[in-house]
Amino acid sequence: MLYSVGVAFKSFMDIFGATILVPIVVFLLSLVLKVKPMQAFRAAIYMAIGLTAFNIILGILMGQMESVMSLMSANTGKVFDVVDVGWPAAATIVYNNSMGMIYLVVGLIWNFVLFFLKVTDTFEPTDIWNYYFFVTYAICVQFVTGSFILGLICALFCNLFVLLVSDAIAPALQEYYGYDGLTCTCISCTNIAIFGGLLNILFKKIGFGRVKVDPDSINKKLGFFGEPAMIGAILGLLMGAVAYIHELGNPATWATILTFAFTLSVMLVIYPTVSGLFVRGLIPISNTMNARMRTGEIKRKYFLIGIDPAVYFGETANITAGILLMPILILMAIILPGNRLVPLADIPAIPFMVIGLTAVFQGDILKSTICGTIWGSFAHLIATDMAELFTNAATQAGFALSEGQAYVGSWLVSAQPPLWLFYKCFSANGVIKYILIAVLFAAYALALVHFKKHRKGWYKFFGASDEYVDQFMGIAEAEEA
Repeated sequence: MLYSVGVAFKSFMDIFGATILVPIVVFLLSLVLKVKPMQAFRAAIYMAIGLTAFNIILGILMGQMESVMSLMSANTGKVFDVVDVGWPAAATIVYNNSMGMIYLVVGLIWNFVLFFLKVTDTFEPTDIWNYYFFVTYAICVQFVTGSFILGLICALFCNLFVLLVSDAIAPALQEYYGYDGLTCTCISCTNIAIFGGLLNILFKKIGFGRVKVDPDSINKKLGFFGEPAMIGAILGLLMGAVAYIHELGNPATWATILTFAFTLSVMLVIYPTVSGLFVRGLIPISNTMNARMRTGEIKRKYFLIGIDPAVYFGETANITAGILLMPILILMAIILPGNRLVPLADIPAIPFMVIGLTAVFQGDILKSTICGTIWGSFAHLIATDMAELFTNAATQAGFALSEGQAYVGSWLVSAQPPLWLFYKCFSANGVIKYILIAVLFAAYALALVHFKKHRKGWYKFFGASDEYVDQFMGIAEAEEA
């Protein structure tokens, strides 16, 4: 029955897509939360407009970015036997597997239960298509162990991890990006924030924390050349020149490079406006929830809506760090011993991966780039380790290998070291796996209890300031009262 419902739900998603699905979910959620019907409808329309604009802009950018990055990879002159075919291959594995179909339903039920029991503050159903990141690893557990139940438990545990990180990083996301009431439930965007928080402690100890390279400081020092439009143009010109280095004598090549540079400029200039349209659709929910919580009608202090990471993607510091990381991680793939994959299909998605770092470092491009370089290098090695299993799972799910492809992988799915660690524990040999699984659940329980008791410390660890945390937790209001 769950499988049948999952198939029907996936068919609905395939037909209508996020542009229709998210506004419908938000509209229904608004009515449940007693938002006036006309306000709820208006909000849903704005969300649909914002998502449509996101898709148009991202489609143009990603199309050009993929061409440029493919040429940059080809110019390395090295051949790797694991081909990065991108996250669509992971989605193929998930949505052609019974667990993937079933988890569309189980995951929704799981989040509803956790949310209403106040285990999590995050309402996730507005971002369910990103289940496939952790369900991919759960399916790998099923492949290795032969147990559907173990795979499903792994997916449920990964979801617990996702929601805990989403709860903890919410204030930092809200403080920097400016979108109240929202958090990110896409694990490819937020799990890196854990490493960022640890590295930030080290930066402060060695005095590097005083160094700040963010869009405002760049703009002050460079003037017009530090504005988002020029940052995009300069990065586009540099990347284009490297990609087309053998054809720079051809005027048509420069037309292509300039077009790419201006596309990046457009992204950095107009994306904040598009984000504003999208978030405008959530204002009625946020206002209604805050009013009902203040009056005591809703007896919960924290309420977060998990939203598509596209709302954060185009912020200047975020996309600048992401673009800088693209050539850096290609270089790391070349020089890293034992690596067999160079990022290709997934490399344009790196700015999504940086979203959590941008929040932790509050827009510091330099620190985000350093942290992303280290984290992304781990992704190279994980993709190499998972290559054979990922290829077998993909081909059994119906993914067709191209001629000459021996192994395939997804760099973005591999950029999730915590999920890879969970997969290793759940697929260990013999009784060891059950001991490791017990340790994982015990560690989660301890982390959850600690988070509930020491929220302020967790919020600050993930990048939020003292002042904002006090505001988020209502401490300032309580003291004034």
